[in-house]
Amino acid sequence: MKSAAAAETLSYTCPVEAHISFQMLNTRQCAGCGHESGRTEKYLNLSLVSKDSVSQGLLEYLKAEQLEYKCHCGASESWQRRSFSTLPNVLIVHLQRFEVTPFFTVKKTHEAVSLSTELLLSTNQSAEKIKYSLKSVVSHFGSGVKSGHYVCDGVYRNASPENGNTCWATYNDDLVQETTVSHVCQQRQTTAYLLFYQKQRKQESS
Repeated sequence: MKSAAAAETLSYTCPVEAHISFQMLNTRQCAGCGHESGRTEKYLNLSLVSKDSVSQGLLEYLKAEQLEYKCHCGASESWQRRSFSTLPNVLIVHLQRFEVTPFFTVKKTHEAVSLSTELLLSTNQSAEKIKYSLKSVVSHFGSGVKSGHYVCDGVYRNASPENGNTCWATYNDDLVQETTVSHVCQQRQTTAYLLFYQKQRKQESS
């Protein structure tokens, strides 16, 4: 697309790069000498292990974890932690509903996860908290990875900030019904698979 646009002396901005893509910094610190090293990776979504709530899953994801790593000082243990280097306009959260069993089959988990309507995120370059609001939920109904049915709940595209929590609709094939975010969060705790959070403008978070 960029090449085609350039040939027409036009500019093209990839919507995925502009709105969904973000970067995470993985920092490793030696438990012996304290030496740190880091690398930045590009992400399109966060894949979270199912916890009591999305917020708790996010905290678990960002929590420092111990790992075996041979440092030049001779120590064999280090700590690794993740942090946001950049934040996207739309954060896609993937809840890990499928897991591989000891018999190398894939099964679906049905643990209830409280769906957080808001998330507060910050980067490693600023302590300022950025508010994200839940805008859409994709749910998977079924018992296996090769079968099932997907249903999407989402806020009306043109809903104002004042009524964005109530102007929701459920899209189930050709059936469209009005709903609310509170009803969605209550009904989709065991089926939610993908969550879409949109960054709020500063004037909306006041």
